[in-house]
This record gives sequence, C-alpha cells and structure tokens, in this order.
Amino acid sequence: MKGTELNYGDLEGFFKGLLESKAVDCLIMPRRVGNSVSYMLVRDKDKITAPESAIFAPSFGVNAANIVKGWLIDEKVGIVAKPCETRAAIELIKLTQLKEDSVLLITVDCAGTYANEVYAANYADIGDQVDSAKIKELAGKEISIRGACTICENRLADVGDIAIAQANGEKAVVAGLTDKGVEALTAAGLSLEEKGLEREAEKEQIAADAKANLEALPKIDSEAALEEFLRDCIVCKNCRDVCPVCYCKDCFFDQPLGNPAGGDLLNLAETRGAVAVPANQLLYHLTRVYHVCTTCVACGACEDACPKDIPLTRYYPVITKKVQEIFEYVPGKDVKEPLPFTTYEDDELEECLK
Repeated sequence: MKGTELNYGDLEGFFKGLLESKAVDCLIMPRRVGNSVSYMLVRDKDKITAPESAIFAPSFGVNAANIVKGWLIDEKVGIVAKPCETRAAIELIKLTQLKEDSVLLITVDCAGTYANEVYAANYADIGDQVDSAKIKELAGKEISIRGACTICENRLADVGDIAIAQANGEKAVVAGLTDKGVEALTAAGLSLEEKGLEREAEKEQIAADAKANLEALPKIDSEAALEEFLRDCIVCKNCRDVCPVCYCKDCFFDQPLGNPAGGDLLNLAETRGAVAVPANQLLYHLTRVYHVCTTCVACGACEDACPKDIPLTRYYPVITKKVQEIFEYVPGKDVKEPLPFTTYEDDELEECLK
C-alpha cells in the first residue's frame, strides 16, 4: 500500500490539507476539551489544532458512525475514528444509511478505550495514549478499559480508506487502503511510497487476548438467566438510540403495541391476567439483538448508555458474534461484501441444523 510516515505534529497539516484541497468538504474528528474528548464537525481548517492529542486518546463517548447515520447528501465528509466506528460506518453504507461516495473513512489505531467520564476523571494517569502495558498498569489502579474493548479483536487501523497507524516514538504511518484513500492523501499534499502495514503477529495476539476474555465472561444460557440479567432494564431505549447500526425510522417499540400505556396496557393485562411493567422488556432486547445480529460491531455504546449499568457487552456482542460466525461474516470488513440476510444459498445453514 502507498503511504508516508509523519511526525505527530504534522498530522494537523495533513487534516487541514484534506479540507484545503477539497478532498472532503468537512471532517468529523475528535477534539480535546480539557480532560475530555468529544467529536466536532469542522469546515474551517483553522479550527483544527493539535489533533494528535485527541485522535489517539483512549476515550469513547459516542460511536462516530451514529453522527453520520442518514448522511445521504452529496457533500463529502471525512470521518476520523476508531476501527469499530469505521466498521459501523461501512455497515451503514451497506444498509443504505450512508452514501459511499460521500464519505472518506480515516481509521486510527486503538489500544482500547475508557468511558469518557472515566477518562476525564483519570486523565492525569491515562494521558493522550496508551498501550497494552499501560492498560495493565492502570488496571492495577482500578482504572479499567471498557468491557467491549477487552473482547475486541479489531483494534488496528486496517479498514476504511485511510489508516493512521502508530509507529515507534512520536510518528504515525498514514497510508491509503483504497484508491479513494490514496487520491485523498495525494490531494492533501503528501508524498507517498510503498509502506507495509500488515502487522500479522500483533493482530494474532490481539485476537487471542480477545477470545480469552470473551470466553471468561459469565454466560447467559437460559431464558430465566436472561430475565435475571435484564431485571433492572427500564426500557428507556438508550441502547437503541446510541447504536450506530440500529436505524429503523418507525420503531415497533415506539408504537402502542410495543410501548403500551393506559388502555392498551389494561387490555394486555386483561388478556394475560397480569403484565410486567415496564412491558415488553424481554421482547425489546430479543427483537433488538435480532435486528443487529449481523451488523453489530461490538463497540459497546449500548452498555455505556445504559442508566442502570447493565453490562450489555455480555449480551449483544456475545450473541451477535455467534450469528456472524454461522454466516462467516465480519461486519465492517469490506463495503462490497453483501449482508448475510440479503443473500441466499441452498443449504447454507444445513450444518447448523444437524
């Protein structure tokens, strides 16, 4: 692949070059706000300052793909985000919730992230970047990364149009992963050469650690166990609203049958003799996991948004991964790979039914 090596301080000029050259009309990218990190939509290149302090920051507040869900306009947006966010954006393209020609996906290496409030409270210890050794050291101080990150096997910038990979010291490798990415890098004024960015040994270690952590999670292996797991759920639907790949315009659970109140609730109680309140708690989560089972990128935004602190990483990513393995599908890997439920092959699930 074609790319170049930049000092961290030169990344500011690179991002400004994307806007100045009209490779993109705007950028969605992280920005530092005191001890915290949040996203900004920027059109004026002069609003970009010291991006290296934010783009590598191990903080997760919202999945950037959720910001562009429904971006069906022609103006081109560049998204600077972590691998799980880029993968969600790729799924949105396949779900026709994002126009492929209107987006430039710029993916940054991620060692793992902390919930934004944890990151802000412990910024003095965490800093602008972490690696596996530092994550382990911080865990000894009871500063732990998000549950979703412990089971993530896709932490390296190897999807999207442009990769920004952390090199040794204060340098980053910026490389084009697609023709679109190479064109954007050239337009931004970078001199490109052949760059190797496979990192197979590192990928294998990340995958092995993720698998071990996934297998160590407590199991939800029955309906009774699921009901107990979800017992504190208030059906606030925060998990739905922050999910980057949950996009129905008219959600069943905003309709009278899905969200019964007043007379509808009384009618249900008449039919069943008694009805749990809030109603449809179990149905809500079973329906949601069905809807996202092939496209979930296990970003963990659902767990972060839960006001009752239900560890949803033990539910959504675990179940969806099993479904994805059945179909041999990795969400967000390739924008051209068809969604499993949109294709059909004779006897494709025959082995699963034996």
